[in-house]
Amino acid sequence: MLIRTYADIERLEGEDALSPAEKKLIENCKLGKLTTLGDGSRPKSSSPERAIRADLLRYLIIGGCERCQVHERGVQVAGAWIVGELDLSFSRSKGPVLLLQCAFKVPLAANQASFDHIVLDGSSLPALNADGAVIKGHAFFRMLKSAGEISVVGIEVGGQLSFEGADLNGGDGKALNAQGAKIRGGVFMDKLESTGEVSFSGAEIGVVLSAKEAKLKGGKGDALNAQGGKIRGTVFFDKLKSIGEVSFAGAEIDGQFSCNGAELSGGENNALNADSATIRGGVFLHNLKSIGEVSFCGAEIGVQLSFEGAELNGGEGRCLNAQRIVIRGGLYWQDMKPVVGTVDLNTAYLGDLVDDEQSWDTVSSLILVGATYEDLAGPHNLPFRKRWLRKGASPLGQFHPQPYQQLAKFYRETGHRHEAREILVEKEKEQRKAVRVSIRHSRVEAESDDPSSVKTALSWSWNLAGRWFSFYVWRWVRISWNGFWDILIRYIAGYGYKPWLSLGWLGGLVLIMMFAAKYTWDAGDFAPNSAVVLTSPEWKAVADLPDAYASLPEEDKHRIVQDMTPAHDWTDALAPGKDYETFYSFAYALDVVVPVLDLGQTDAWAPSPARGDWGYWMFYAQKVFIVLGWVVTAIAAAAISGMIRRDD
Repeated sequence: MLIRTYADIERLEGEDALSPAEKKLIENCKLGKLTTLGDGSRPKSSSPERAIRADLLRYLIIGGCERCQVHERGVQVAGAWIVGELDLSFSRSKGPVLLLQCAFKVPLAANQASFDHIVLDGSSLPALNADGAVIKGHAFFRMLKSAGEISVVGIEVGGQLSFEGADLNGGDGKALNAQGAKIRGGVFMDKLESTGEVSFSGAEIGVVLSAKEAKLKGGKGDALNAQGGKIRGTVFFDKLKSIGEVSFAGAEIDGQFSCNGAELSGGENNALNADSATIRGGVFLHNLKSIGEVSFCGAEIGVQLSFEGAELNGGEGRCLNAQRIVIRGGLYWQDMKPVVGTVDLNTAYLGDLVDDEQSWDTVSSLILVGATYEDLAGPHNLPFRKRWLRKGASPLGQFHPQPYQQLAKFYRETGHRHEAREILVEKEKEQRKAVRVSIRHSRVEAESDDPSSVKTALSWSWNLAGRWFSFYVWRWVRISWNGFWDILIRYIAGYGYKPWLSLGWLGGLVLIMMFAAKYTWDAGDFAPNSAVVLTSPEWKAVADLPDAYASLPEEDKHRIVQDMTPAHDWTDALAPGKDYETFYSFAYALDVVVPVLDLGQTDAWAPSPARGDWGYWMFYAQKVFIVLGWVVTAIAAAAISGMIRRDD
């Protein structure tokens, strides 16, 4: 029987007469008192002491009538067994509604209903549908147990919405659906246990969203969906355990996002999805354990993103997707535990990068292409940074120089010029190595000519020969030349970043030539580099003197001739050539090796290949050293002028 007036209650007789529990409830509602049935705990079965008809309860919630006016404190009952369907849709309650530790066997309906305050703490029900409901105060569903979906789509709550300690089971569907909800206070789901998706998609939350120590099992959907939500305060998900994706894609969070000590397992989906989210505070993922991708693709973070002590497992995919992320504060990557999968920082802006060597060494795959940062508050030892760059600069086997340029830019701007040069040299080394690898792996496309005629056969043969030449000969030539040129400019000028290295090479060549020239001179194997002098009687007299002893026995001739040095004797202070250019081995070496110098030594003296072994070898070595000098000097000049060095 539908109860609309007190007269309807008075007509209840026989088996329909009011139970003791209902009588007690009516009297207490008039007085604004809490009605405690039994011991106040949630009943397991119906009894006259606990049973309350849903129609009677509805009558009281909306205020009763003139003959049975409900107190401004509203309906307050604990430990009731609700008989039948309680349908409050499109109704307006008088005062707060407190249904504590009550048992519902039929889903509760409250679509578009209006409440001053509603509390269902400790109650159990098959499901709840309160779409579009308006609650001026708080909505407390703490310790609520639901066997079906709690649907509060579009609900408006002036105070807090709390599901702390609740147990919600939506199966493969939704456990809690609060899409488009507007909660001016906070949402509290600490220690919530749910099966099915918890959805706050598009919701607006005025203060805080908290799910500390909650256990969310998403079934076939997300564990928690807050896509497009607006949280004006902070998100606390510390020690959250989830199976299924936790999604904040496109969400706006004015405060911080804390997920310290959480365990997130995304299954086939992301573990955490914050793509395109805007988080004006910091993101703290300390000691996070994730299975599946943690994605901040395109997100904006106002302070910092911290992964200290986190353990990420993306399997064969990405464990962290931070493509195009913008972090105004900094990325904290320290004390990391094993990281499985790719850390993708492609085109990320990291602000400050605070890291340590061990944390990057745990990363098996890294993408740094396009990543930029203002400060590097981590180790600056070059061997580690070179390993870090090698790991992150070649995604999919394709080399990218930008990570090297970014690190060199930071070093240069902070006064670490030596480190900047070393990084740029390493960049050139790896880039040229990548060129050789690409040449080595290149393939010549085969043509499908059919040699069905003489002309076609000749063409096919010619194409085959051309492909063979391109594949074997020309490719080998390109690789060899690239490697040879790479070695030259790397060791002679540091790819243009260390032009002073060429001075060492020039100095080495000069020293070698100096000692070689000295020994050649001492052996008497130098001669004036002048046709006039060589044909003069004075020189010929000195130069031909050893021939006068040709008839002597070999032993005697060697003993006499070994001390004769025609060039030295001819330029002696008392000799005819005393005014000729004096030979200095060091000056001669400079004249040979350094092409921009003209000290007159090579114009005056030349090794004679006919006078002895030293002269023979020196005659040819001089040409080699002239070429080497030109090569080193040319590379040095190109390095100094910037022709070799790229604009970095």
